[in-house]
Amino acid sequence: MLLGGSLFILDERHTFDVSTLVQIDPIPHTQKLIALEKYVEAEEYLSYFMAYDYVKKNPKAIALLTSIKEKRASLSYKTEKLLEGVVKGKSDEFFGQTSAFASDFLVIGDIRDLAIEGLHYANDEKVDKLMLSLSSLGLLATATTLKSKGKTVSIKESIFMLKYAKRAKKLPLWLESKLIQEIKQFKKTQSFKPLERLLEPIYQLYHKVGLNQTLKLLKQSRNIKELTKLNGFATRFGKKSGVLLKITNNQALKYLNKLPNITNKNFLYASTYGTNGLKGIKKLGENKFMKRVGFNANFVKTAYKGNFNSLFNTLLKNISNSWLYAMSFFGLFYFARKFFNLLPKGK
Repeated sequence: MLLGGSLFILDERHTFDVSTLVQIDPIPHTQKLIALEKYVEAEEYLSYFMAYDYVKKNPKAIALLTSIKEKRASLSYKTEKLLEGVVKGKSDEFFGQTSAFASDFLVIGDIRDLAIEGLHYANDEKVDKLMLSLSSLGLLATATTLKSKGKTVSIKESIFMLKYAKRAKKLPLWLESKLIQEIKQFKKTQSFKPLERLLEPIYQLYHKVGLNQTLKLLKQSRNIKELTKLNGFATRFGKKSGVLLKITNNQALKYLNKLPNITNKNFLYASTYGTNGLKGIKKLGENKFMKRVGFNANFVKTAYKGNFNSLFNTLLKNISNSWLYAMSFFGLFYFARKFFNLLPKGK
């Protein structure tokens, strides 16, 4: 039994060694985000892991989340973010984003951005041609919206998101290039339809997961096809999508394609081990992986209850390969000795 168990564990470790898996500690990165005053991102990141006992029961994590929420709820912070939205046209907070959107929707933002680019031109500084074009389009879209009684609101919203993404440095180069092409085409045709087709996936994404997550996912995309895939990804994982991609080095999409029938719950749990967790669940299979890592190892309690499957999982996670090889060698030596003892002895 000792020999068989040791060889079985070694064979499984050849497929994937769960003993090498370590769950991500979100506290250091959360503290780093707080130091950078990125409180929204800090709360999103830490909250992702708070669904799991190893973080949820950590007093340090609880205290950290409480302090972030208190900061975001303070009047001084809210006022600062509200003004940030109006003046800078961007904010990571919802109410700051609302004020930024309102200023753009009411023409103020477009005029502000045109004035900024005009000052750059007057001072012989670099002019952001895309921002200039988007602001001009924004004014046209506002006029069209008023004439058509709101029919081009989605265009106006999409232009706001693009300007916002540009300011926040979240606009991917492929989309910048595509937008410049479509804006040139618009000048010839005066039709918003080609632009609407390009912006539709972004507009859908925004309504599924909100602005912050849209910007994170948009930045990860490399082309329109990938952006469409991210739309499906966002539909499935909602506001967890951005953190899920971040902690798996953008490998979550690849592994999700390889595991089409996996449950969201188990996929998210595997992601707490980072990319290696997704690799493990792919190699071992969903059920076996969850059995191997989903057990709160407590050797004495497990053995007392006679739960040998859980006991095996505990051993699999904690016993080193050197011990397994030693036990295998001992087992082989023992059986070899017994075998030779059974052989007829020469006279």
